[in-house]
Amino acid sequence: MNTLMKKNVLPAFALFLSTYAFSQTGNVGINTSTPNPNAVLDLFSATKGLLNPRVALTSTASPAPLSAHVAGMLVYNTATVSDVVPALYYNDGLKWVKAGGATTAAPAMNVTSQTGNYTALATDDIILYSNNTVGTTLTLPTAGISIGKRLYVSVIGSADVQLSPIPRETANNRLVSGQGNILLYTGDAASPWSIISGY
Repeated sequence: MNTLMKKNVLPAFALFLSTYAFSQTGNVGINTSTPNPNAVLDLFSATKGLLNPRVALTSTASPAPLSAHVAGMLVYNTATVSDVVPALYYNDGLKWVKAGGATTAAPAMNVTSQTGNYTALATDDIILYSNNTVGTTLTLPTAGISIGKRLYVSVIGSADVQLSPIPRETANNRLVSGQGNILLYTGDAASPWSIISGY
């Protein structure tokens, strides 16, 4: 065998063997000679990490910068826009999901303390009443509220608090002193609020 042939055949044979070996095992190891047989890629390092592709997502609903949602795709988002912040995200095939939890922290509740007549705001979440005056009225908002909005009202003191408009449960037109109440906005034209709990 001449020298030129040895130079061409040996590298080609080595390439063939490595391709054959990979196709037989179906996995690759980096910094390990014995990759886990259940992994297609086995990375090992005691001092280094895996650096995921860094992209600027535009929202969890949009696949951008990808052309389509691809289930299992994993990226590190670098943008703070819409409903995404810098973090690791995976794609479930329909949307991007922040790794470590799909939920974000609940927004702060808007709490107000009252001692007399009060017209609740659409943004109120909790009303703490300290009432000793008979005839005190809590006027509930009827516009600019999402159906299903809950309003928590706690009443302490010697006098109940009247409700306006009267809730669907017409027998309960007042909030009893010494009780907490949960009111639900139903959107009904005649009686837009319902008392769903008094405790």
